[in-house]
Amino acid sequence: MSTLLWSRAKENPWPGLALASLNLVVALSLVALSLLLGVTIALLAGLHAFAGERFCIAPKELQRGSPAL
Repeated sequence: MSTLLWSRAKENPWPGLALASLNLVVALSLVALSLLLGVTIALLAGLHAFAGERFCIAPKELQRGSPAL
């Protein structure tokens, strides 16, 4: 059976090459999409952490409603 498949592949290699090229394109696009999503999530997490630190500029002792005032 394998010799039959090998002989057919030697006659016309274009379908196998087309399928391999399609697999490569799909794999590269999935890798690019995962990298893009990773960078986006990291940027959103960084912005969220930055906004969380700078929510109130005044120290806790000087904020409204604190027992110090």
